[in-house]
Amino acid sequence: MSYINPNNSRNNAVLTSPISEETSKRITALRFLLIVLVVFIHNNYTVESIAEGPDEILFVENAFGRWVQLFISQGIARCAVPLFFLFAAYLQAKKSAPYKTLLKKRSRSLLVPYILWTVIYAFYFAFLKLLIAKIAPQLLGRPDDTCLSWTALDWFHKLIGYEPDGKGGFHLPGFAYHFWFIRDLMILILISPIIKFLIHKFPSGFFMLLCVILFLPVKIYFVADQALFFYSLGLYWGMYDFALFGKIDKISWNEALVLFAFVFALTYFPNGIFSEKNEHSYLYTVLISCIIFLKLSKKIVNNEKVFKVAEYLAGFSFFLFAVHAPVLNVMLQKLWIRTFPMKNTFFALFEYFGVNILTVALGTGIGIALKKICPPLFALLNGGRK
Repeated sequence: MSYINPNNSRNNAVLTSPISEETSKRITALRFLLIVLVVFIHNNYTVESIAEGPDEILFVENAFGRWVQLFISQGIARCAVPLFFLFAAYLQAKKSAPYKTLLKKRSRSLLVPYILWTVIYAFYFAFLKLLIAKIAPQLLGRPDDTCLSWTALDWFHKLIGYEPDGKGGFHLPGFAYHFWFIRDLMILILISPIIKFLIHKFPSGFFMLLCVILFLPVKIYFVADQALFFYSLGLYWGMYDFALFGKIDKISWNEALVLFAFVFALTYFPNGIFSEKNEHSYLYTVLISCIIFLKLSKKIVNNEKVFKVAEYLAGFSFFLFAVHAPVLNVMLQKLWIRTFPMKNTFFALFEYFGVNILTVALGTGIGIALKKICPPLFALLNGGRK
């Protein structure tokens, strides 16, 4: 139950109750599953992605196969990263640690693994490539493009992700593109006192501003607009202590699924079956997919055996996130399509599901093995998460 400060004319929540056991379990139930969805986002061959890539790849797929991949990778899976921002901010708000303590804890859980994994991938892409360029340059598509030719700005872009190109400022880190999530989360944590102040003083006005930023959209340069929106929403959830899961549970499955199908169709149908996605309806697809998975968490928790598995795997969710890209999944892709060329829809979908399942299995298996063999190293790479 929330504690409301009676001296506050705005009636803003200033203290909240501890995290309920059910809420904690439902967040835990989704952690690994959401990372699996991230894996499906990152291994998703399409005609467009292959045309933009450096390699010539045989890819033949009909409308059915295309829709299967769209539904998963560009539909239901797109809730994964927004929900992680939501959960991170909610837990931060509920624990109410002093700012210095918060920064100290997040340095261990976010900054240290960001640095370590970036160094690992920098070694792979920079120095290992340099060695190959000297020994067997014919194996590389661009043997002259090595770390010796990179400028200071190139290094900055590859390590952090920003570069001044006049296109909005938001870029993915070159060495570990998926670590944009960690980068943006660290930035949001640094400025969280400002966000919390705005939420506390102008709860309605600031929420409307967030909606304007998200749906126009407005470029904010230093973080992704969805990152700011869902992180702030998580702070609202924690600061005002409203029963988010309870409200979500009141939505029936039929309502959620029909609404998702409707907005998903609006996103990809307007001007043809494979048209450019409608950005506004795409955001609604993200929001409704969040609702679906928040509802799904209750079913996972209610099944004791399934929850025990989810709870165990949750301890490896960050490690799988870190290790699955950009090396493991790409290596598996290359090996797979050499063995099973995507010459028709069956083999295209075979690669889509096969590589993703194999990436999850190997990435998780590496984490389990490392934790048993060298627990201190696993703890460092995993940000101290258990």
